[in-house]
Amino acid sequence: MFRKTELVEDVYALVGAMPPGCVHCIRGSKVVIFITGLCDDKCFYCPVSPDKLYHDVMRADEEPVYSLEDIVYEVYRIGADGASITGGDPLIKAERTIKAIRLLKELFGDGFHIHLYTSGRYASSSVLLELEHAGLDEIRFHVVGDWVLKRIDLALKTLRDVEVGVEIPVFPDRVEETKHLIKKLDQMGVKFVNLNELEVSENNMRAILLHGYKPEDNKPVVKGSREAALEIVRWASRNTKRITVHFCPAVYKDRVQMRIRLIRKAMRTAKPYEEITADGMVVVLEAEPVSQALELADKGFGEQIGDKVVLHPSIRLSGARVRSRYPVASAASLPLELQGVTENSNDAS
Repeated sequence: MFRKTELVEDVYALVGAMPPGCVHCIRGSKVVIFITGLCDDKCFYCPVSPDKLYHDVMRADEEPVYSLEDIVYEVYRIGADGASITGGDPLIKAERTIKAIRLLKELFGDGFHIHLYTSGRYASSSVLLELEHAGLDEIRFHVVGDWVLKRIDLALKTLRDVEVGVEIPVFPDRVEETKHLIKKLDQMGVKFVNLNELEVSENNMRAILLHGYKPEDNKPVVKGSREAALEIVRWASRNTKRITVHFCPAVYKDRVQMRIRLIRKAMRTAKPYEEITADGMVVVLEAEPVSQALELADKGFGEQIGDKVVLHPSIRLSGARVRSRYPVASAASLPLELQGVTENSNDAS
């Protein structure tokens, strides 16, 4: 039996039905909630940065947050219709995670889709039921060892209204091992498997190299991971019965989705005198508080902020500068290729 394979270059490869959480992700309409950096699984390939990994910190779309209310604010800022909860392992801080899910569902309704990533180390039947009662829609297990299959089986037997899936990186030398795992998951009744391109970061570069993997030229991914994933998806079309097998390329996840979120945030937070570019930057004209600039601000073309007057960039004013920035609090919340252009300026005179 052959199942249909969909291939959209640099976006996804798919056998089966796209998981709802991934649909929101592709649209750039979800908030990524890093609920804690604490984790008891020592995966050598973990790409999480040292300032977060093994630290109990929270982020929303990579920006620091200090309360669940801050997360709610980020949902409003991008007009999100879903959230992914990640870490670390969110279930190390199960109470916080459950409170976050419950709060988001209460404020944004049952249609607000929430999925969660975990190795399952702390996925007891009681925790799983609490997650379901709070409103969790999907749980995605990261298979760090064979023991995780027992947690997945427990979730399948315990949960009624939560879709159970698996999300794993693709190692180019573990193709047959991954096929065997998918076959097993299909037999178990797991809904979907997401295959991620194996990423290279500052945190995992040394370990990646020591394990014999090589980075792609000018790309933060392991060479051969993409090709291995595509082989697995094509294999799944001939060798699986029900399970969805979905490949997510790093280039789309880390660049396109982030830009879409930036555009959404800019459109919802920009002031009337701010202009939004096609890639999500906010552009203004910055001037000294001279009489002409102050007069324009009084007429509604801008406002005085500190010792500067910011105006609509279409205005021509001698000595003023056009400034452009992304709608984020800090450059660290952006992908590396965008951090160098967090704020640019040029003379408009």
